[in-house]
Amino acid sequence: MKKEFSLCIVIITLACLIVGCIPVGKIDKDRNLVIRDGVTSISDYKFFNKNLQSVTIPNSVTSIGFAAFGNNQLTSVTFGNGVLSIGVSAFENNKLTVVSIPNNVTSINMKTFSNNQLTSITIPNSVINIESYAFENNQLTSVTIGNSVTSIGHNAFANNQLTSITVPNSVNSIGDKAFADNPLTSVNIPDSVTTFNNDVFSGASNLTRISIGANVNITGSEAIAFSFEDYYLLNNRQAGVYTFSNGKWNFQI
Repeated sequence: MKKEFSLCIVIITLACLIVGCIPVGKIDKDRNLVIRDGVTSISDYKFFNKNLQSVTIPNSVTSIGFAAFGNNQLTSVTFGNGVLSIGVSAFENNKLTVVSIPNNVTSINMKTFSNNQLTSITIPNSVINIESYAFENNQLTSVTIGNSVTSIGHNAFANNQLTSITVPNSVNSIGDKAFADNPLTSVNIPDSVTTFNNDVFSGASNLTRISIGANVNITGSEAIAFSFEDYYLLNNRQAGVYTFSNGKWNFQI
């Protein structure tokens, strides 16, 4: 009888794990969520539109699914150090002002943190790709991009409050409107970048200083600003610092 009872308990427990009757986490009366230790993944849309205020993720979690925490009221998220992947739109449409991306994450997916209130962000050296719209529509005034990033997707940092940006030497491609609609005054573009796509810095009407590598292929009528492309071509695509004053560009070695 005891053996049969024990077997039943085991079967019920396994069944609960399969169908999900064991809670992934606990939400308190103030809508703060703590994910249960031992959980390894958070499925797509798991906590979508739950009016959550904060979330704490344990070290056991390695993956966070599509829109898992999207469309909440999150002002705080604490990641465990086991997180490897964060899904598309995972934290889109929240109120995050600060976030610390785990050091094991290799890609910031599309719209992962778009439409929040982030004021600064540091991309760890583990990240290789920053996908499209990843940080669009925040309040970013400071961005530090890790030295392993090779590509920045279109609109990745569009519509923020950035006044300057330094692209690391690891980056070789920057997508359409990646830094569009920011109040940029200064941009540093390394030799590693070979192509700018359309309108990378469009809307940056205050841009007056560009440090750029040699032989960058600039495409699009507003790829940078103020007919910089024409001046850069006339200057044989020389690497150096270009400044804008009195209605024209000037070159400094």
